[in-house]
Parts: sequence; C-alpha cells; structure tokens
Amino acid sequence: MKTSFVALVLVITSCGIAFAQAKSIRELRQMFDYEQSLPLDVKEVGVEDKGGISVRDISYASPKGGRVTAYLVVPAGKGKFAGVIFMHGRPGSRNNFLDEAVSLAKAGAVSLLIDAPFSRSGESKRDFDPTVTKPKDDRNIYIQTVVDLRRGVDLLLSRADVDPKRIGFIGHSYGAHTGAVLAGVEKRINAFVIMAGNPSLTEFLRTSTISAIVETRNTLTKEQQENYFSMLAFFDPINYIGHVAPSALFLQFGKKDSLANEEKVTLYSKAASNPKLVKTYDAGHELNEEARRDRAEWLRKQIGIRRVELKSKSASAKYEEGLFTRR
Repeated sequence: MKTSFVALVLVITSCGIAFAQAKSIRELRQMFDYEQSLPLDVKEVGVEDKGGISVRDISYASPKGGRVTAYLVVPAGKGKFAGVIFMHGRPGSRNNFLDEAVSLAKAGAVSLLIDAPFSRSGESKRDFDPTVTKPKDDRNIYIQTVVDLRRGVDLLLSRADVDPKRIGFIGHSYGAHTGAVLAGVEKRINAFVIMAGNPSLTEFLRTSTISAIVETRNTLTKEQQENYFSMLAFFDPINYIGHVAPSALFLQFGKKDSLANEEKVTLYSKAASNPKLVKTYDAGHELNEEARRDRAEWLRKQIGIRRVELKSKSASAKYEEGLFTRR
C-alpha cells in the first residue's frame, strides 16, 4: 500500500504537537482490510484448568502470514457468553492479562489474548527494526496487529457460546495504540477500554526525551527521520478515536505517566467520540487496581457480564524505555 494513497499531511498545531491528518477515515480503514473468507485454521496445543475456567493455548492463521499465538479463556457451563479481546503492551505477551481474563471468565466472558507479532516465535515473529531504517516493515507490523485483532473477532464470533452483540476490547500501551486504531475500524466490537494511550505515536517518537529514542534519532539524518515518521503517521490514534461511535469508549490514564502529560490526555479525550468515559488515576503508565476495578464494572454495564470478583493484581506489561529497540 503506497503512502500517497492515504494522503497524509503533518500539521503543526499551535502547541507544537505534530499529528497526521488523513484525507478520509474510509481510506484509512481500507488499509486494514483482509480476506474474511480465509479459514481461521484454529489449532489447540494445550489446555489448563484454573478453578473451572478453561485456558486454551491456541493459534490461528494470520491473513498477513504466519500464525497468531493466543490464549482462549472459556467459562464453565454453557453460553451465551460475552466476548473480550485483550492486547498487551511492549514489551509484553498474552500472559500479561491472563489473570484478568480468568476473572472475567468467572463473570461470564470468553476472552482472547493474542501475542503481538513481536512476541511470537519462529517464522511468525515480526519485530520492529532497531535501526529505524525500514519504516515500511515497521508500518506493516502495526497493520498486521490490527488485522490479527480483527481476525480475533472472527474467531470469537465463530463460537456458538459467544453473543455477537456483547463484544469488548481491553488494550494497554502498545495495545492502546492498536486498540484505538481498531476502534475506528472494527464495528463489531461494542465497548473499548483504552489504557495509557497516546494521541500520536509519531509525535511521541519525534519529541520523546527517553534516552534510547533520543540516541536512535541522533543516528538518523533529518530526511531519514521524516521518512520514518511520515510512513507511520497513518497509525496515530488521533485519526481514529473520533470515529468509534456508536461503540462506547473508556479511556484510562495515569497522572504520573511520563508518556502522556495533561495536555495530551486532554487532547485525546476531547477528540474521542461519544459515548465515552474518561478517568485519570493516581498511577503511572501501568495504572493500578482501582483502574482494573473500574474497567471491570464498566464492562459489566456495557456487555452484560456479572460483577467481577478481583483477588489479585493485574499483570500489566511494564513499558520498555525505547519503542525503537527490540525486546
């Protein structure tokens, strides 16, 4: 897909923040199209019982190549159950929110927790280029993540025990970036929890003072930097977050999160479509137990699960200092 097709223009706002403006949301959405008639080819390699909850180690075929490794967490008994898709941060894996998914299963939700392309193994692994000289490859990883999440919706809806009208999503950090894009693209999901998100990936990479990112920027010419940023500009969440309706949004932020200051939180929140709930917590990038309780209660109201009993802490992914670097 050529970048010119998206017709992206970088606009510098009065506050000095650069964002990508797309010619139309329709054109952006087309980048995440895939052949829905392809077989899912779901394979199960193991299963574990957690107090009556079935945790299945599965994989399914990615429309972009390779296989998507995932956990499918299934409640005891017969549905119809709600469905929830989880997307972890970077670094991270499907393990990060397994405890939370088990809690949701006890409340009546089937959860799918996928590994991002960079968390997979073997021929299915796709990681970001640490030299930042292959922006097209990095762009394709972002596209694949969203497509694989959409394919995850197909998987949930293929199950007789899942109610297609009660589907939710939870994404943290990298999962919030991809989740915001997914929210503007995928209309079969009814409710999105976006945790510790940032309105612009490119602005963050362009201006971040994190040492690893600064060091990498300094190895590139100005032309190389602009080529990289323009190639990824289509993925800025700000382009999608205003196009989520009629699905509901819950944006969760941490007051102590160095990656999302008050200005960015305000901008992101105002851009988000209604219906929405925005809440900021006395926490850092990983948020806290209050945030976990709040999203469980919000999902209870949005997708009709029972009240969630929380007994242990969520294993949110720790954020790596340097989105440019390998895990």
